[in-house]
Amino acid sequence: MKYLRRFPMASSLLLALLVIICASLTVVYLREAPAAFSGQSLQIPLEAFSIVKGSGKRQPGALTVDGYTGGKAIISNLQGLKSSAAYRYVRFRLTPDKLIDTLPLFFWRSADTGKLHSMALEENLLDHIDLKQAEGWGGAISEYGFIFTESDGRSWHLQAFAFTPDTLTQALLNTLSDWLEFEVWSQHSINFIYGGASDKQLSPVVLAGSWVLLTLLIYSLIMWRKRQSLSTRKVAAVLLSGWVLLDTRWLLNLYQQMWLTHDTYAGKSLSEQYQAGLDAEYYRFFERIKKEVLPEAPQFIYVLDSRTAYFRAKTPWFLAPHNVFNVDSYPRPEYAKKGGFILILHPVPGLKYDPSTRSLRWGKKGNLPVSPVYLDPLGTLYQIRPPVN
Repeated sequence: MKYLRRFPMASSLLLALLVIICASLTVVYLREAPAAFSGQSLQIPLEAFSIVKGSGKRQPGALTVDGYTGGKAIISNLQGLKSSAAYRYVRFRLTPDKLIDTLPLFFWRSADTGKLHSMALEENLLDHIDLKQAEGWGGAISEYGFIFTESDGRSWHLQAFAFTPDTLTQALLNTLSDWLEFEVWSQHSINFIYGGASDKQLSPVVLAGSWVLLTLLIYSLIMWRKRQSLSTRKVAAVLLSGWVLLDTRWLLNLYQQMWLTHDTYAGKSLSEQYQAGLDAEYYRFFERIKKEVLPEAPQFIYVLDSRTAYFRAKTPWFLAPHNVFNVDSYPRPEYAKKGGFILILHPVPGLKYDPSTRSLRWGKKGNLPVSPVYLDPLGTLYQIRPPVN
């Protein structure tokens, strides 16, 4: 009590932190099956893995993949795993640790002949996968491993691999890992940030807010017992501390994103930067259309896409200097007068190409004479034909 009276704010901070930690432990424990908190980890020696596609080499403490066949490389453990249900997580160390969300962990179940199961690896500091989220995990596993896709000649180094069961320590480590998970640049990250894994059990925002409010409550009670007024500066400092804590987490993620951006784009031409970015596949698609199909003279191009406006909005940048018009409905009659091209990125409901009349048809009377000039899984380009009088 003497310490509480002498250092009321410090005592409030520590007591509130202790309460939040105890509450977090309780939540983690109750949300997992207490009976499952048993068992031992299964360390898989690197010698158990072999390169079944591509090429690489064994080094002290690592298995390196540096060659690809058909753009792919696969390392696999053909010994499998007999009792997979006993393990909840996979923990691994794989470098480089950036962009590993593009790599899938795969496995074959003995009971599912010919069916390949896979799931994306999580990008975080502690490197773990929750196998509970993997469809088909359970029973005897006949084979498992990693599939690598060739990217800028990148080499990969597997340095550790282990299966771990549900334990309270493991659950707490995974909670910490979820809070610190690195969020790569994405079309979502432009406007939002999860502050860790999107499916984390406990939100750091809620915990930080609860810690601040509980601290102020305890501090108010102590000062009330001492019959003293609250310190405005200390109250403001506590309110600010919660924001600083969350902002530090955000700045750490931003720092990692900055270096990832540097490693991905630095020293490359504009074309190479586009091909290294998130829109690389569409960039190559538009480049083929512009260089191999469209005339050099600027053309009218009407872009239809029923699924998303994102690529409709990007098309004018990729197809410049052509005149691109974004359309979120069926073609219009005046298109036939102006001529040009129609680019359909995703199928538009009710709009179909009729080979017998060589026209796009929709509704009862909708009709536009066209000729398909470029077909690709990402979209179809039609050239508008003048109407026959």
